[in-house]
Amino acid sequence: MSSLTTFLQNELLSLSSEARRKNPEIKEAAERLLYILRGLKEKSAAATPDGQDPVTAELAKNDEVLRPFLLSCETKNPKLIPIAVGCLQRLITHQAVPESSVMHILQALSDLINSSVELQLKILQTVLPLLTNYRNVHGNVLAEALLLCFRLQETKSPIVNNTAAATVRQLVTFVFDKFAAEDIPAAQSLPASDASRSGDLSPSGRDACALFEDLCLLTSGEPPNFLPLQALPKNFGLELIEAVISSYPQLFRKHSELSDSVKEKVCPLLIKSFSDRVDFPLACRLMRVVHSLLKQYHDILVMECEIFLSMFCKLLEPDHAPIWQRVLVMEVLRSICVDGELLRFIYRSYDDKDHTTKVFTEMITAFRRIVVSEKPALLLHAPTAASTESIDTETQEQYALTASTAAVKLQCIDQLDKTEPPAIPETYIIYLALQCISGTVESEAHFAMPLLSKTVTPEEEKPDILLAIEMANSSWAGILAALSFLVNASVDDEIFATVIRAYQNITGVVGLLGLTSHRDAFLASLIKSCVPSHPASSDTGAHLKAEALHPASLQAVSRGLSVLMNDRNVVCVRALIAVAHALTPVLEDKAWYSILETLQTADKYINTGKTGRQQSSLALFSDGRDARPRSGSIAQGAPVPQQNAMENQFLSLLIAAKKLFESTQTMEDKNLSDFLRAICRLARNTAVGSATSASAAGPTAKDAPSKSADDRSFAISKLHDVALSNVSRLISPDSEFEMWDMIIGELVNLSHCTTCPVSIRTQVCQTIGDVICAAVRVADLGQPAVEMKILEPLKRWALINSSTTGPGMSAMDAEERDRIVRSPWFVDIQRSTLETLNKILQTSGQHLSAGWPLVVEVIRSIVNSRISRARALTEIARHPVEQTHQESLGQSESAAAPASKGTALVRVAFPCLQLICTDFMSLLSPQVLHQVIEALGSFGSQMDDLNIGLTAVGLLWSVSDFVLTQRQSLEKGDGQALAQTTADDVSIVEGLPEAPLDSPKGADFAPVHHMKRSTSACIAMLKDPLSSRTMDALWMLLLGHLSRLCADSRPEVRNSANQTLFRTIGMNGGKLTMEAWGQCIWDVLFPLMERVQNCSEAADVTRPVQQVSPVMADPGTPTTAGQSKSAIQKQWDDTKVITLQGITKCLLDFLPVLVKLDDGFDRSWVLFLDYIKNWCLSGSPEVSIAAVKSLRALVQYPKTVGDIGVPDIVASRLPNLMRVAWDVWIGIGRGVVANSDEEIAAAGATVADDLVTQPSNKDNEELQPTRLLHGPFTQDTLATYISVFPDIYDMIKPTFQLFEIRGLLRVLSQLLLYHTNIPPGTTPSRLRGDFINDLDTPSPLQSAVLELISGDTLDKDAIPGAPEVCLVTVAGFIRLPFVRNVALPQVPPLSVEKPPGFTYMALSKRSMQVLVVLFDKYARMRSIYSSGTFEKVISAVGLPMRAKYNCPPPGVKDSTPLWRAAANTCMTIVRLGLDAMTAFITELPQEVLRSVYSALLDTFEGILLPSSEPPAELSVEELAADEDFDISVLTNIESELIPHMGQPHAPEPLLVRLVGIVRDGSRLYSTAQELASDAALPLSLAGVAPVRPVAEQQNVAGSLPGGGTTAASVERATTSSSLHRKFNGDIIPVTRERFATSCLGTLFRLCSSALEDDSNMRFRVAEAVAPVLVEKCKDVIGRYIADKQLYGKMPLPRIRNEEIILVIKHLVDLQIRPRVLVRYLGENKMRTYSTYRRSILYITMC
Repeated sequence: MSSLTTFLQNELLSLSSEARRKNPEIKEAAERLLYILRGLKEKSAAATPDGQDPVTAELAKNDEVLRPFLLSCETKNPKLIPIAVGCLQRLITHQAVPESSVMHILQALSDLINSSVELQLKILQTVLPLLTNYRNVHGNVLAEALLLCFRLQETKSPIVNNTAAATVRQLVTFVFDKFAAEDIPAAQSLPASDASRSGDLSPSGRDACALFEDLCLLTSGEPPNFLPLQALPKNFGLELIEAVISSYPQLFRKHSELSDSVKEKVCPLLIKSFSDRVDFPLACRLMRVVHSLLKQYHDILVMECEIFLSMFCKLLEPDHAPIWQRVLVMEVLRSICVDGELLRFIYRSYDDKDHTTKVFTEMITAFRRIVVSEKPALLLHAPTAASTESIDTETQEQYALTASTAAVKLQCIDQLDKTEPPAIPETYIIYLALQCISGTVESEAHFAMPLLSKTVTPEEEKPDILLAIEMANSSWAGILAALSFLVNASVDDEIFATVIRAYQNITGVVGLLGLTSHRDAFLASLIKSCVPSHPASSDTGAHLKAEALHPASLQAVSRGLSVLMNDRNVVCVRALIAVAHALTPVLEDKAWYSILETLQTADKYINTGKTGRQQSSLALFSDGRDARPRSGSIAQGAPVPQQNAMENQFLSLLIAAKKLFESTQTMEDKNLSDFLRAICRLARNTAVGSATSASAAGPTAKDAPSKSADDRSFAISKLHDVALSNVSRLISPDSEFEMWDMIIGELVNLSHCTTCPVSIRTQVCQTIGDVICAAVRVADLGQPAVEMKILEPLKRWALINSSTTGPGMSAMDAEERDRIVRSPWFVDIQRSTLETLNKILQTSGQHLSAGWPLVVEVIRSIVNSRISRARALTEIARHPVEQTHQESLGQSESAAAPASKGTALVRVAFPCLQLICTDFMSLLSPQVLHQVIEALGSFGSQMDDLNIGLTAVGLLWSVSDFVLTQRQSLEKGDGQALAQTTADDVSIVEGLPEAPLDSPKGADFAPVHHMKRSTSACIAMLKDPLSSRTMDALWMLLLGHLSRLCADSRPEVRNSANQTLFRTIGMNGGKLTMEAWGQCIWDVLFPLMERVQNCSEAADVTRPVQQVSPVMADPGTPTTAGQSKSAIQKQWDDTKVITLQGITKCLLDFLPVLVKLDDGFDRSWVLFLDYIKNWCLSGSPEVSIAAVKSLRALVQYPKTVGDIGVPDIVASRLPNLMRVAWDVWIGIGRGVVANSDEEIAAAGATVADDLVTQPSNKDNEELQPTRLLHGPFTQDTLATYISVFPDIYDMIKPTFQLFEIRGLLRVLSQLLLYHTNIPPGTTPSRLRGDFINDLDTPSPLQSAVLELISGDTLDKDAIPGAPEVCLVTVAGFIRLPFVRNVALPQVPPLSVEKPPGFTYMALSKRSMQVLVVLFDKYARMRSIYSSGTFEKVISAVGLPMRAKYNCPPPGVKDSTPLWRAAANTCMTIVRLGLDAMTAFITELPQEVLRSVYSALLDTFEGILLPSSEPPAELSVEELAADEDFDISVLTNIESELIPHMGQPHAPEPLLVRLVGIVRDGSRLYSTAQELASDAALPLSLAGVAPVRPVAEQQNVAGSLPGGGTTAASVERATTSSSLHRKFNGDIIPVTRERFATSCLGTLFRLCSSALEDDSNMRFRVAEAVAPVLVEKCKDVIGRYIADKQLYGKMPLPRIRNEEIILVIKHLVDLQIRPRVLVRYLGENKMRTYSTYRRSILYITMC
């Protein structure tokens, strides 16, 4: 409370300061109070026991607290009064004033009532807490406080007026709150009989009663008894009365004083007020009071409420009151109608009694009158839209009654602030009437539905049911009239939904209450609104009967009239469904038929597109998956929100319809039977009606076929759904299958009805299938009677036999049956039967037992008829001359059953048999298994579907596996005796049927066993008891069918049969005897290969183009005859591949067994490998690679056995077998080369040996003739072929000879030159595989060949001569990049386009690396040099070096030029070779040495003095790098080659030639005359560049490394003066000036005496170099002296000056070796010079 104390102290100081002069008594009182407050500071820390602040408690006890403030209020001082009032407010808020002083405070405040607005508001803020904080204020004090607020309300300030009114309401509410709070404990403490006596009222109660009585008196204009108030505004008084009676009904009901006041004062006041003329504000308040009385006091004011309600009904009559007053009445009645309890009270109190006003009935009548008669012309006009033919554009529609325009934001009865009636829409009263009707209906529904939902009605609730019936009888007529009017009126969707909801509720109520006539009336009205009427026969205000609606509507639809079903109809249909769902327990047969017929009619409109927003037909009443707008909808331009709204309507309709038909699961048997009977009747009438309407339309209906194709029966669809939902009840034995027979019989009869439309028949078939499948799933198939009862309709349905009658079906004679079978649509029934059977097998096949014979009979009977018919037609087509009466019969059958449908029939039937073979064979007896095998054979031979034939062959394998498994199981049970019998009879070749007609050897398939089991004998054995012999009989029958399929004309079938045959042999080969194996090899396998070979060769002649399988044909290939034949050949190639793979696998799997055949196996091995070779060389690429892979698989047998190891019996035979394989392998390689285009072309033409363009004739003489090869073999085939050799070599390594290595390497070298021809239609992947870019990476074939030669595969060390051959071969690979540009001589043009060749660039570089490795390994072998290998290697490596800039361009990853890589390789090999050759140099013949050195000089001359020019695109840096490399080569020659050639064994002419090469390289320039003398050679032959002006040479000499120039510098110098061109134009500097300078330096170094490592060698070299050097120096000096005189004052070219300076400098520095010039000059001449230096200088100067 420190805040209060501080506040008071501050205010008191201010008050004392203001009053110290004029009001000393106030100053004194303020100081006294300050003194008291200071004394209370010490107590402020402690609290009183009751939690009250001690300061507040002490202040409340002292009367001196108020003295300064009250005195200040009496002074009228504007400065003192606000301070005083603020302090009083703070003290009152904290309850710090004595309660006895409240009256004094009120009197002081009353004296200030005429003060300022701010002070008046502060007074109001003070009065409220004064009464709320001091709850013992009663009587006069309370009246004084209320009077103060009432007086302030009368001020002219709106703010004060409103604040005072609000304060009065709060005070009045506070008074009654105090009364209610005190009344609860008082009521609990007093007896019930005394609780309402007046003498027991508390003070607060007396205050409340007195206050309420005074409010009533003041409002009535009478003087009050409690309040000292003269008058009170009537409106304000009514507001206070309404607030009290609406907020405290429990007080008024409990205390008679209050209730009597209401009855005696309020009600008369209201009645009197209504009798007078009232304005809108007063009427609003009167209506609110009446509304509160009706809602909360109707039970204690029965008579008064009757008066009020009767008065309201009177006011609602036309012209009895203004519109706003009628609206106020309707707003009150709307609140009453939604209160079901109040409505029932009204009916019980008035309508249900005699001599009383029928208030409830009058209310309903008033509502009906307002709806029907208020604005009939306005409501019944059609909504305006942009188009008269479409109702789909809701955004443009203008309805007369809409919820948005009719309703008001705030109801009129709540608009208390209005002084005049607001603007009321003219349809608002109609909207209120609709809400009243809707509220009444919902109230009745909420009351009646819970009572009717109980199975047994308790006795105490029966009066309520009677009351509901009476209320329905009283209201149904008015409600029906109003709703039927509104449903056809111009109302918006929201109001329409309200109407339909009311329809739905009232119909459900009257129906469940047993009011059949009322129910039928509402149903008829609702059904009428479900579908549109025909425009010509419908009237807006007419009420048509429902019975006449549907036929007219359907006729209009069938005639194509513009009758559209809009979304309103959809809403009505949804409501009808809801009503039907609710009335399911009470609807009878005829009612169900009407409802279902209505739903069907609506579906007909939607299905035919007669809707404002089209939807898919049965999407509304089926699964909803197609619930989307059609493309042809007339509402395509409708806005998206409207479309979504329509979709929501349809979705709701879908859900409602689904729930309706799902509710049949909970129906009683009687109700379900009635429902099914109605829907079956509707289905029958629909089918007959559709056929009748279609025939009546005749040819005038152009679109009839398209419409009938989409037409589906709603009744059948719903029958389908209902039957599936109740299938367990239909097949229950307890019901004796009555409903099952009724449904199935009706559906089967409909499917056989000749007048049934195709679409409906299809729907019927689907329904039959689904119902039967569902029955199988839920039935107890353990009972044979139930199983056969369910499956028997399949035979009757497909008319399998003459038994076509049954429960629910009419008798059918043979003629009628034949007529149905010949009908075109009967194929569809057969197909549906098979589809149903397939579903049964998929879902419940494992539970079938007694029905398997019937199942197989259905499949065989249907498909065999189709196959026999197709075969008959095929024979007639093949033999047109032999056509007879059977032809016409076949043609009629073909017309009845088109080929496409027959093919589809086969495709549907086969999955059934396939499912049996895969899942249910263990459930079948041997006889049924035999029938299955026969059926599989038929499916395999049928020509309708190739895939089915292939799958049938695969299923024969599955049956074979099952039979063998069963046989093994039986063998284990039979014991040893049965095992012995099996050993004699189990051979799979035993009991085979006769050989196929196309077998080349008719007896090849003869059985081994002496007993030949015929087909009939095998069939007879199936009837014996189950044993292994029974399984053997099945096995033989199966092989008989499989063998016949192996000779099928279709490649896919025969290939599949072949594969199955080999798999069968592979699975059972372990059970064959040796004799059986011999028969299998010689009588089955090799004849099979022979037949395949013969048929492949004759394929182009014997097989027509038209018989090419569409499965194997390439869709992107043109269908020409040649290409079709190629396709046929390709198919036979695939058969070859399969045959090769199968026989290879058999040999590998059973090789340990087959080798026991001894000579027979050897012959078979040779023969089979010979087949492999022939098929590889003569077959297609696919056959070739398959043959090579087969060969690889055979030779890899030792690797395939793995850890088991090769059996000894096989290991001993392997070397001989692999020798045969080697012969075949090398034969294949030679055959590939021989069959190339070049070899074939060369056979008829003379091909020159020199096929490679070389830099010089000498080079051509050194190289062997080489050419590219082209052919059909792919690179993959060749690479696979190469991979076969290592496995062969491992087994024949000890006996492998040199000639065989030579043959191997020759084949490998020739295969590297092999290029694959591009066949027509080659795929990109094939191109990538055959034409790999080998610039950076060798192709797989190249890598394989190189790895084979250089790796450890070949044991080169063990065979003399092998290293030399390998080195020469690898060296030859380096030259391959130069072979690709070689052209063939003039030979006849080849038919195949040649693809671009390989570059061999990566192979060449890789071969250089391999060559270095191999040479390093074998360099110390003398035979390498004596045999000429070293010379050949150097020549091969030298080819790129000599070509230099003419070499092919390098790759991207490895950009090193080929000539540079070759130079590095050459220098490495030369270093290794010369070092190794030193050891046995004396043993080598001179001819060998001369050849070696000559090859070396040729190679180095080619790179040092190249004949090619650098490409123009080379940069300056690249040219400089090449020059540096040339200098390094020169350095290497100087350090490695020259010392070796300086030895005595080296021929001197060759040494002189080497010196001459260095001398030629030292030339710095040349002249045009010198070049002209050698016109046959290019200008660059001598190492010089094209002519460049001297001025340009001088300008750019210092800019390039070594003083070189560029082509650009030549172009810039073309503008030189003619004078320069005259004197300097004949000087042509070389491009490699630094290289020329290095060569000149090399000549001087070789003559110098500085090198003393080997004096004899150095002297020999210097003696050969010195004469050359002397001539060189003499020539340079002599030319310079001559040209200097010629030029005169003109400067010589830069290169001439640099040359002379360089020569002079070297001559000055030269320390020439002694006596090197003796042989050149002679001994006598040498003596004339004092020193050697003087002699050389003199010689050069002379």
